[in-house]
Amino acid sequence: MNKEINNNGHPYVDLGLPSGTLWAKCNVGASNPLDYGLYFQWGDIKGYTKGQVGKDKQFTWDDYKFNPSGDGYTFTKYATKGETLDLEDDAANANMGGDWHMPTPEQIQELIDNTTKYFTIRRMKLVSKKDASKYIFFPCGGFACDGSADKNGGYGSFWASMLDEDYVNYGNDFYFNLKYSYLNGFDRCCGLSVRGVIG
Repeated sequence: MNKEINNNGHPYVDLGLPSGTLWAKCNVGASNPLDYGLYFQWGDIKGYTKGQVGKDKQFTWDDYKFNPSGDGYTFTKYATKGETLDLEDDAANANMGGDWHMPTPEQIQELIDNTTKYFTIRRMKLVSKKDASKYIFFPCGGFACDGSADKNGGYGSFWASMLDEDYVNYGNDFYFNLKYSYLNGFDRCCGLSVRGVIG
């Protein structure tokens, strides 16, 4: 049985990872493990539903809070490659409270290395290599950018808490599709899903 406990009202699963990191059962803004939840720009704590994309939020450099010039290169905060989010700008902590926060790249890599992946229509199931009775789902929410939500059902992408170490305009993310799952970099003005962790 998939053991579920909660922190501040949000269920998590203990996958038996070496670090002891606990992963939330659902995306931020979702009440069901298979729902996309909300899309967030990297470093913004306000999320938007798929229906709001293109109406209430465009997800471009012009509406990214730390880039008032809209050029995608001049930032008022987080202007250094590899920088980590302050807790006040962490969408998981702001929306879930308690001990929740966005995962580090190391925590994402640990998840990748210590689970077996099963990709089915619109979701990926990650099963603990240590205990096959423990697993989590990641829905394929795609991303939101330039006024539209794209690739829903084709792949998933979730923000990490750190900027890319090569490009300051990219945030790290966990990307997966039918064949692959790996750490990636994505324009931080675009909207990705967020999954909380404890640890």
